[in-house]
Amino acid sequence: MPPVRPSLRGSLLTGASAFALSVSASSAHAQAVGSPNGTPATLTVWAEGALFSTGGGSFNVPALPGLAAPFISFNPKSGYEGAVGFDYRWPSQQWHFVFDFRYGRTGTATGNSSTFKTFGTSFGVPLTSATSSHATERETHLVADFMIGRDLGVGSGTAQVQFGIRVADLWASAQVQESGQRTFYSHFSTVTAMQTATGDWSSRFFGAGPRLAITGAVPIVGLWSFDYSGGIAGLIGDRSFNASVSNSAGPGFAASYNNSVFVFNADGWAALSYLFTPNYKLSGGIRGDFYTAALTTYNVNTGGLENIDRLYWGPFIRLTGTF
Repeated sequence: MPPVRPSLRGSLLTGASAFALSVSASSAHAQAVGSPNGTPATLTVWAEGALFSTGGGSFNVPALPGLAAPFISFNPKSGYEGAVGFDYRWPSQQWHFVFDFRYGRTGTATGNSSTFKTFGTSFGVPLTSATSSHATERETHLVADFMIGRDLGVGSGTAQVQFGIRVADLWASAQVQESGQRTFYSHFSTVTAMQTATGDWSSRFFGAGPRLAITGAVPIVGLWSFDYSGGIAGLIGDRSFNASVSNSAGPGFAASYNNSVFVFNADGWAALSYLFTPNYKLSGGIRGDFYTAALTTYNVNTGGLENIDRLYWGPFIRLTGTF
């Protein structure tokens, strides 16, 4: 995984922590002056498991010398995601502090290829070259939200508007290993030369920014409800791309590109929930999380670099407890 500049990461995380602490302090003061006979504090916690697919474009890497195709294109595989979070509602208040953390990882996409060529003869001896390669690619994403919410108090359901900070870390990486041999005629003898090469390519976006969201639940019938959430965020951070190649038959190379960018993010989910005890409910639904131009890869048409979107979407199951 390519490094992220320590100063950028430290500034983003320090800012998020300071925001949460300042809001907690002001809310504690509001609690102190609030009505002692009001509603008690409420803590809601949840844990979630999900499967997801990745959209937004293929992750491409240039082939090592000797392969027929100039590029290898990976369509990321589906993966799994886990999340935890909590919602603390202060006593006698309509205000909440909400924290959510989720991590997802794709399966490993693989690609294999081989070539065999005869490029002539010398004194009746065929001159040949043969190469084989093995390539892999995988991606991860990590997202954390630090939010302040307020009850809207409209309709028959519970609705809450939230504002805060989102921190996102998206990463994609590919590796290629190639081995080959070349048979040629030299000084009245047949010579076989072996060659190996390896390549590593990775892209990462790490950033943070303000997020606005709305979430709630609408009763359906009995113990069933329809739960929902949607939000938008503007993330400012570092987008980087790193490449390195080593070759047993000659010098390799290494390159690194990074710049500060703005990434628009939109996410949402909808679920059907069942309250199977007074304090616990089980929810099942669909989630989507979209980022514009978050990762850098090779353009197979021009041979230059391009930026691609990322969309993570799929079904999830959530267990929620309220205390």
